[in-house]
Amino acid sequence: MNPYSAYSRAHGLVDETDKRKILLKVLRALPEKIEGVKLLIAQKQYEKKYHELTKITMVIEILDQSLDMSFGEIPGNLSALYRYLIKRLTEVHATLDIKTLDECNEIVGRIRDGFVEAYAQLTKAPSPQPSKEAPASIQAQV
Repeated sequence: MNPYSAYSRAHGLVDETDKRKILLKVLRALPEKIEGVKLLIAQKQYEKKYHELTKITMVIEILDQSLDMSFGEIPGNLSALYRYLIKRLTEVHATLDIKTLDECNEIVGRIRDGFVEAYAQLTKAPSPQPSKEAPASIQAQV
């Protein structure tokens, strides 16, 4: 099987709910990864720090690139935050500044909390009930 076919097959196996859960998993893991970078800096393991920080930056770049800008102001604001995080994390490669990592961790935590809240509200929302006025063909589809 060629790589495109494998991707297409795997992509079809993930429904929208799974994508939301995957996003939450990623956003929950990022603060742990950032804390790991702080530990690597303290241990003077700069090569490992470089690789871990690069992975974190790549994940945030993927999150930024996956935003659907047709949804208005919120994706634009998220993109600005993601780009800011990328910039600040890239600076840490040279500065080794723990305070910058703390700042980034706080921002990621706020983004995560926002998505957790949105997901909770989404899963609490009752499914729409068909209107009594809707034709029977529409009610059957709902």
